[in-house]
Amino acid sequence: MWWGRLAVAGTGVASVAAGVATNRVSGPWWAQLLWGAGGAVSFMAAVWLGRMGRPADEGTGGARTPGDTARQEVTAGRDGFTAGRDMTVTIQAPAVEPAGGPSGRGALWPPLGRLPGRVRGRDVLLERLVALAEAPDGRAHVLAGLGGTGKSTVALQLARVAADRGARVWWVPAVDASSLTAALLGLAEVLGADAGLVEAGRAGRVNPADVLWPVLEDSPGWVLVLDNADDLAELAVGDRPAGDGNGWVRGSDAGLVVVTSRTGDPRRWGGHCAVHPVGWLSAADGGSVLLDLAPGAGGRAEAEDLAGRLGGLALALHHAGSQLGSPFAAIASFTGYRRALEERFPAVLEAADGRADRAMVTRTWELSLTQLERAGVSQARGLLGTLAWFAGAVPIPSGGLDHRVLGRACGDLGADGVGPGLAALLSVGLIQTGLAPQEDAPGRGGVLVHPLVAQITRHRLTAAGETPAAAGTAVAALQAATGALQASDPEDWPLWAAWLPHLEELLRTAGSQVGEVAVVALAQVAADATLALVWAGSYPAALSMAETGLRHTGRLGSDHPDVLHLRHMHAGAHYRLGDVAEAERLFRAILRDDERVLGPDHPHTLATRHEVARAVAERGDAAEAERLYREVLSAMERVHGPGHSHTLATRYEVARMVAEQGDAAGAERMFREVLAAEEEVLGPDHPDTLTTRHEVAWMVAKQGDAAGAGRLFREILRIRERVLGPDHPDTLNSRHGVAQMVAAQGDAAGAGRLFREVLRDKERVLGPDHPSTLLTAEALRNL
Repeated sequence: MWWGRLAVAGTGVASVAAGVATNRVSGPWWAQLLWGAGGAVSFMAAVWLGRMGRPADEGTGGARTPGDTARQEVTAGRDGFTAGRDMTVTIQAPAVEPAGGPSGRGALWPPLGRLPGRVRGRDVLLERLVALAEAPDGRAHVLAGLGGTGKSTVALQLARVAADRGARVWWVPAVDASSLTAALLGLAEVLGADAGLVEAGRAGRVNPADVLWPVLEDSPGWVLVLDNADDLAELAVGDRPAGDGNGWVRGSDAGLVVVTSRTGDPRRWGGHCAVHPVGWLSAADGGSVLLDLAPGAGGRAEAEDLAGRLGGLALALHHAGSQLGSPFAAIASFTGYRRALEERFPAVLEAADGRADRAMVTRTWELSLTQLERAGVSQARGLLGTLAWFAGAVPIPSGGLDHRVLGRACGDLGADGVGPGLAALLSVGLIQTGLAPQEDAPGRGGVLVHPLVAQITRHRLTAAGETPAAAGTAVAALQAATGALQASDPEDWPLWAAWLPHLEELLRTAGSQVGEVAVVALAQVAADATLALVWAGSYPAALSMAETGLRHTGRLGSDHPDVLHLRHMHAGAHYRLGDVAEAERLFRAILRDDERVLGPDHPHTLATRHEVARAVAERGDAAEAERLYREVLSAMERVHGPGHSHTLATRYEVARMVAEQGDAAGAERMFREVLAAEEEVLGPDHPDTLTTRHEVAWMVAKQGDAAGAGRLFREILRIRERVLGPDHPDTLNSRHGVAQMVAAQGDAAGAGRLFREVLRDKERVLGPDHPSTLLTAEALRNL
C-alpha cells in the first residue's frame, strides 16, 4: 500500500502495478537518471560527469592554463587533485551543444581544464595516439598501468589535440556498467540512433552496444575515451565481455576508442585491443614535473633524486610538488621532503606483490595530512576518513552534509571544525569540489574523493581498527541527508538519485564492518530508497536496491523490525514488476513474521495484511479481498485514525473491490469520498490522489458517460505528464483510458491509433509480457 496505487486502464481496477524495465523520460537530467539504464542503482553519478569527468587519478603537474569554459581555474596550478591553498575558483555555465556541433563541445566533453601546462614523459605514446586518431587502425587502444601513473592525463592530452584538429571527442567515465550504458545510449541518441532502438537498449531487449556502434560507424572522425575502466566486468554488456570485441569496446576504422584501465593483461582485452603500458616516469621527467610545480624548491639534481625516491609515480609527484609549491609549505625543499619521507615512514614493501606502489602514494598523502596537523587543522584526517567511505569520484551533495554529524570526526571542535577541515583537504588536493553541468542539479557544491585516496584511506583505517567509527559517521551522515526526503515527492527524486550510489557503496564496503546501530541505519535508508525508486517508476532499480540492502544487512537477522520493513519493500518491488505470485509468497511469509515479532496491530503488520489482500484480489477473488480489506480498514482506523494516508489507501482498495463486483455507482461514491480526503491530506497532485481521480473516471465510464469520463482522463493525463513524466506507468494508463473512451464514443479509427501508440510505449517501457501491456493489446484486438 505504501507503493502508491496504479489504475490499470480498461478495468477500473488497479490490478497490477506496471513495472518499468528502464523508462526514458523527457525533462530534467535527474529524471533521465532515475528512469534510465535499468537495474543497478549506481546509474546516478557518472553519466553527467561527462563534462566534469571523473577526477583524474593522476596529475603530472604544470602551471595553470586556459581550458574549456566548463572548468575550474585554480591559481596554484591545480589539475585534477592538485594541491594549493591560495586558490580562486571561477565557474562558467557550459553552453550545451549537440555532439558533433560546431565546436564539438557538447555532451560528454572531456575535462580538459585538468591538464597541466605540459605533459611530461609521454611524447612517444602521444605521437602514436594522435596518429591513430587521424588514421584509425581498426583496433581499440588501452592505456594500462597502476593507478596514479598518468593514464587519464595521457588520454586528456590526446583529447585536446584531437579536438583542436577537428575531431569530435567524447569522454565517458567507465566506473560502473549502468552509468556507462546510460551515457553511451545517450550518445547514440544524440548521434541519431532510432529512438525505439535506444529505448529497447535501455530496457535490455536489444544489446545496447548494438544501438551505439552503427551510428558511430556512420559518423567518422571521432575519439571516444572510456576512462577508469578498472573492472572489466563493468565493460561487459549483456552477455558480451570486453574481450570479445562485440560489446562497448570495439575496433573501428571510423574513429578511435581509447580505454584507460589498471588492467594490462592483453589476454583479458582480446585481440581487437592494443594495450599500451603507461609506466612510471623516469627520474628526469619526474624531476621536470616537480620543477614545474615547485620551481623554487631546489635544483634539477635534487628534484630528480626526489622523483626517483617517489618511484616516478605521477600522482605522488603531483602531490609532493604541490606541497612544496604551496606558500604555506612546512617543508621547503626537495631535499627536505626526501629526508622527511625517509625518516617518518618504514621502508617500502617489495613491488612484486603490487602493494609497494600504493604504499608510496600513501606516504605522500600522509605527509599532506601531517602538514595540515602542523598547521592546526588536525580534524582533516578524521574528515577524510569519513568521506573515504562514500563512493569515489561521485559527487557527495555538500548541501546535504550535516556538519553536526560530520563533527563527530572533528574531535573537540565538533561541527565548527567541519568547514575549515574540508577547506584544508581541498587545499592539499585530497578532495575536490565540482559542479554538475546541469543548472537544475541538486548538491551543486558536491565534494568528490578520488577513488585511490578513498581506497588507501579505508585500508589504513581498517588496519588501525578505526573503521567502525569512521564508516559509522559516514552512515550517519547519509541517514541525516536522506531522512528529510519524501519517497513519494517527485521534487525529492533528484536528491535520492544523488545519494543512491553512496548508499550502495556504504552497504558494500562498510556494512560488514560497522556496529549494529549503523547497520540498522543502512537497512532503514535502503528501504526508503527502494520506496523512492518505486514511486519514481524505476521498478528494476528498486528490486536491485532492496536485494543489495538485504544482502549487506543480513547480520541483523530476518526478524529485525528494520529488516522486516526492507523485506516488505523487496516484495513490493516484485509486485510492481508484475511477479504477483512471488510477491504474494513473500508477503505471506513476512506477515507470519510480523504477527509473531511485532504483533497483529503493529502498523507494519497492517501494511503487510493490506498487501496480502491485494494479492488475493489479483487472483480474481474480489469478494474475499474486500472482506480482508475491510478487516484491515477497521484496524487502520483504530491504529492510525480515519484521515491517515494509510487508512485512505485501504479505503481506496475497498472501493476497488466494490467496483470489481459490479457496483459502479457505489464505488464512485466511495472513490469520491476518498478523493476529497486525499486532496486535503496529500494534496491534489500527489500520485495517490491522481490514482483515485483515475478510478473516479472509470466509474463514470462504467455508468455510460463516455464523454464525461474522457474529459476526466484527459485532465488526469495532463497532470500526470507534468508531475510524473510521460513514460511513468501511471501516465501510460491514463493514455489507455483516453483511448478507451474514444472507442466507447464510436471512433474506432481514432481509438485504434491511440491504442497502438500506447501499446508501443508500454512494450518499450514495461515489456511485451507485462499484464498492463497485455491489457492494452487485448483492447486493441477487441475494437
